[in-house]
Amino acid sequence: MTVVRLRQARNVCFVIMPFGGWLDDYYELIHKPAIQNATLEPHRADDLYRPSTIANDIWAYTKRAKPLLADLTGRNPNVFYESGLAHALGKPVILIAESLDDVPFDLRALRVILYDKNAPDWGNALKEKIAASIREVMASPVSAVLPAFLDAKDGQSRPTLTDRERELLEMRQEIELLRHELRSRTELMDQPEPRRRPSERIAPEEARALIEEFVRIGMPEPLIVDRIEPLGPPRHWIR
Repeated sequence: MTVVRLRQARNVCFVIMPFGGWLDDYYELIHKPAIQNATLEPHRADDLYRPSTIANDIWAYTKRAKPLLADLTGRNPNVFYESGLAHALGKPVILIAESLDDVPFDLRALRVILYDKNAPDWGNALKEKIAASIREVMASPVSAVLPAFLDAKDGQSRPTLTDRERELLEMRQEIELLRHELRSRTELMDQPEPRRRPSERIAPEEARALIEEFVRIGMPEPLIVDRIEPLGPPRHWIR
């Protein structure tokens, strides 16, 4: 059924990200609503529950998608691989990451949405940024494609550029790369000493059980957050 819906959908945004834990919650609570706010249909590779080669499913999604949204946080090899497939097809890819260190140097010339999970209301802020970026990319797809993958002569449905437009795009992306590097160095100089966390980590299911128990006994929300956050779950997810 999912395959049929995918073939019928006209405006698909394929989300490339790891699966499991609170990452699934981020997909449901942040990525999907943002994509829907931009009037696109969100899909992720695990939408397909059928016996087949996962690479075939990813290839089908990538070819069908208008833009793609790739979360590079954690430098997941599968995310890099799938992003490479999209770039090879000349597809516009919107990149998001928790840190610029998660973004390969060759991709820093593209616009990257950075988010800070310690910032207040970071989830809603990220949703707004993703939705706005999707609208911009849909209006000008070449802004999210590396010039090396743009080809005006192959006859396929990918963004096309004249030689002059390609040169201007490359210059703009080089400037963007310099901006990222300058911002990264400035943030590194201003960064406080990182807070140490206990080595113990708990799974999302255990975290939910603890939160339910604390709520049951009437523990205040700030205290619940302070008790659970050191065990691994992000503050926004706990709230």
